[in-house]
Amino acid sequence: MNIARGVVEPAAKSHFSIGYRPDIDGLRAIAVLSVVLFHADQRWLQGGFVGVDIFFVISGFLISSIILGDIKTGRFSLRTFYAKRIRRIFPALVTVLAASWVAGWFLLTADEFKSLGAQIAAGAGFSANIYYWLTSDYFASSSELLPELHLWSLGVEEQFYVFWPLLLAFADRRRISFAGVVIALGAISIALNIWITPHDPVQAFFLPHTRLWELLLGAFVAVIPRHDSIHLNEIRAFVGALFIAAALLFIDSSSPFPGWRALLPTVGAALLISAGPSAWVNRVILSNRVAVGIGLISYPLYLWHWPLLAFARAAASDELSLASRIALVSASFLLAWGTYRFLERKIRFGRSRRGHVQALVAASLVVLFAGILTIYQGGFVGRFPEIVRFLADYKYPQYEAGYRVGSCFLRPDQGPQDFRPECQAAGGVVLWGDSHAAHFYPGLLDASSEGRFPLGQFNAASCPPITGFKSVGRANCPEINQFGLDQISLLKPRLLIVSADWTKYVSSPDFANLRSTLETAKAAGIDHIMLIGPVPHWRPSLPKILLDAFNKSPSHTVPGRLRSELNDSVANIDGQMRDLARSMGIGYFSAFQAMCDAEGCLTKLGDRHDDLTAWDYGHLTFAGSRYVVKRLMADPEMRSLIDPALRRE
Repeated sequence: MNIARGVVEPAAKSHFSIGYRPDIDGLRAIAVLSVVLFHADQRWLQGGFVGVDIFFVISGFLISSIILGDIKTGRFSLRTFYAKRIRRIFPALVTVLAASWVAGWFLLTADEFKSLGAQIAAGAGFSANIYYWLTSDYFASSSELLPELHLWSLGVEEQFYVFWPLLLAFADRRRISFAGVVIALGAISIALNIWITPHDPVQAFFLPHTRLWELLLGAFVAVIPRHDSIHLNEIRAFVGALFIAAALLFIDSSSPFPGWRALLPTVGAALLISAGPSAWVNRVILSNRVAVGIGLISYPLYLWHWPLLAFARAAASDELSLASRIALVSASFLLAWGTYRFLERKIRFGRSRRGHVQALVAASLVVLFAGILTIYQGGFVGRFPEIVRFLADYKYPQYEAGYRVGSCFLRPDQGPQDFRPECQAAGGVVLWGDSHAAHFYPGLLDASSEGRFPLGQFNAASCPPITGFKSVGRANCPEINQFGLDQISLLKPRLLIVSADWTKYVSSPDFANLRSTLETAKAAGIDHIMLIGPVPHWRPSLPKILLDAFNKSPSHTVPGRLRSELNDSVANIDGQMRDLARSMGIGYFSAFQAMCDAEGCLTKLGDRHDDLTAWDYGHLTFAGSRYVVKRLMADPEMRSLIDPALRRE
């Protein structure tokens, strides 16, 4: 006999018929703990996300072993296979999706709830990986707020479960080698993975054609004959454990992934599985009671942990504390145990299994419909009073016109050649810096329209006015700054206003170049220079903080001023900038002091809740810009600098 139909010689063992292997549950524990630790805090285990790749190999091995074992004994039935998958996958999945929808109703804004509806629909429709490929990036910071992001991996597995039994059944009827099918498809998939990852890492991460090989690696272990050798099995297990440890410790979110790096955790998992349950690593480490216990609840633990973390991050106004992260992970374990003990076991192994399948399919359709309805209802915007809706979904698109985005305030994809002629204004005032200079333009424009001075502008996103500054977010920052300084030297403005989000740059080694930059401007004949310090900062954003304050206020009011620890650090940087300006003999205006006092920093102007001072973490609205510039123009010390500079000849 041969392996043309998946049948092996008697001298060799096949994995087609496998009993319970506690070491595989232990390997599941390693996988799920890695993912949970990474999601709770990337610093805890930087390569923890590769736990998903380990899961893929385990799933490929187990599913292929089950299918091929049933084919070999003539007991294979697609109906039975899919019914078992439904009883295995649906109970915990439907429960978590339904719980997420209920939590979203109470915790999320209309836009966030609408997004959650789409995520739930994608999760219930076995297409979460495709949805996130189209809408997000797994490693982006904003993805931390997507409650069902982790379901992308379940989407890949579910898509595999749909076609793989059909393909193996077809191969059996046509007498095609199972091993040949696995090797051919696996080779194509891994080649696509390695080729696509450098060019389109998001596609490579989420889509099945670049992930299939990982499941097929597990299938390969199931389909090939294995000759037992105690010594060889020990080597396999040791090398496999070493590979997984290396992946967890040395791969991180900045590494192009999956690509060739995914070979470390996947080959490691395949080696451990192929070593069998008797190898020392598998028998002693992976088969211990704690590891097996965690492995048994690994599926509900994986499903519960991420929504808890995501909802907590969405509700928090600051970064989650260590205690909060530990509490959330602990809650995930409790929910996972309860789901496994009282739901999964009863449905998978209880009576009335046929009725369970029908009920689970119906429940999943209800959840799918709830997600779709949430999308079409716009996140059920009527759940909250008007002010809550305003703050929760606060948008300020008019900033683009007010800051002159694309013409005098360059976007990240623009260069110095994109500055328009209207940015140049000789003999008046020139505003130079990044977006935190651009947000003063509306206020200065009001002042200049009163006939006081011409107004020029050279601003670029993520590019402070420091020559030679190497910006992480903008490679052409040195060229933009040199162009700006050259133009300023030619225009000879009576007053040069220099500003930026200094809080982002003071720790950079290049920040020391600010002094020489300003000295160069003075040497070029710019006699009057004014440095404007940082404005108040809000985390995650002023509208979100005000929403939180409104909800916590017994009188349900929006406070006009707020204190925060974050702004205490901004005050320190404001002092550093003032000292620098004074040491150079140039003017300094504290925007921070103009907006903050002992009671806190200004959040809105007047009684209208829609006149906020900032529209995100620190960029001024038009109202905020005008307020600060009016304070600047009225300040006696500033007047002593401004009046001589703008006195017409």
